[in-house]
Amino acid sequence: MRQVHFGPAAAGQPDAHSLGCLPGQTVLCRAPLSEGVRAIRFEPGGAVELVQVPNPKPGPEDVLVQVLAAGVCHTDLHLLDEAKAGDLPPLIPGHEIVGRITKVGGDVYAANVGDHVIVHFEQPCGRCRQCRRKRTNLCEEGHTLGFDSPGGYAEFVVAKQSTVLPLPPSLSPAVAAPLGCSGTTAYRAVVTQGQADEDDLVVVIGAGGVGLSAVQIAKVQEAKVLAVDTREEARKAALDVGADDAVVPGGAAEAVRGLAGDVGADVIVDFVGKKITFDLGRSLLGHGGRFLVVAPGAETTTVSANDLVDGGKSYLGVYSSTMADLARVIALAEAKRLTPVVTRKEPLANAASVLEDLRNGRIVGRAVLFPGPMDPD
Repeated sequence: MRQVHFGPAAAGQPDAHSLGCLPGQTVLCRAPLSEGVRAIRFEPGGAVELVQVPNPKPGPEDVLVQVLAAGVCHTDLHLLDEAKAGDLPPLIPGHEIVGRITKVGGDVYAANVGDHVIVHFEQPCGRCRQCRRKRTNLCEEGHTLGFDSPGGYAEFVVAKQSTVLPLPPSLSPAVAAPLGCSGTTAYRAVVTQGQADEDDLVVVIGAGGVGLSAVQIAKVQEAKVLAVDTREEARKAALDVGADDAVVPGGAAEAVRGLAGDVGADVIVDFVGKKITFDLGRSLLGHGGRFLVVAPGAETTTVSANDLVDGGKSYLGVYSSTMADLARVIALAEAKRLTPVVTRKEPLANAASVLEDLRNGRIVGRAVLFPGPMDPD
């Protein structure tokens, strides 16, 4: 590994533009940088490195996608922590992907070279019991881009032809990329599983990138929405995208009473995954309510049979999403009913600093990385 500094004194080294870096920027790169494609890789020990990897090759039913934009999800931090702990082999992360198809396999019939597409990160096998039941998010034999196979923090990524959908011309890559997870996960939580309706109060705990999409989707369902977050900037963002109220956790009970009286919330979605947020959500849930947990977490809490039976309440886990969810959020975005909140745009080489800022709560909404030109067409 060598250090490359891009500036006037960098004679004899690769220029900044060829690596997608900025003049004056210092990055760690594996030498040499002459063949293959650039990617960000999580290494054992927790290093975030700009590396050169072999050119990916699509299989017979795959497409090769030149990545135009890749969203940065909080789940990427969980993967980085796993790499740091030695529980994950070296991984190219990134599961919110928009790009241009540059090559297709011999058996591809549903996509063409030159198509601009949104990629769904789940790559289901199509054969297992879950896939046969159309629960492809629970596929038993497939793989997942950015989790157990190379993802979108790279110049190119390989995906199954069945996991890409056309990018509407009205959507920019930067706005469209977060639809692949921020949009689909929020839709699955609020609508597919949460079944939010116009008479409901939806409480969104955690107004981050996915939470802000959930606020918008709940408003599409004509529900009342309460956002709960400790950060003032996040609460303001939630109000900006349509939340009826946005409060700190300590004000949630009073806010629920103000919006729904004494009947409690109908749908609560926890995007934080801590014991304190689980207990908060449970305290706000009304009779017949549905409590959906999206964020993973190892902290334990206690749920008794009475918690389930009393008032017919449901506690549900939300795991990933499907192509049907993706198709619906693309339609919402094209109709201008859903717009992911993108507040940070950076070149791929700046992934480490973006991830650090996300960890420290300095990013509201989504950050997007660009392996090539910033804000490409």
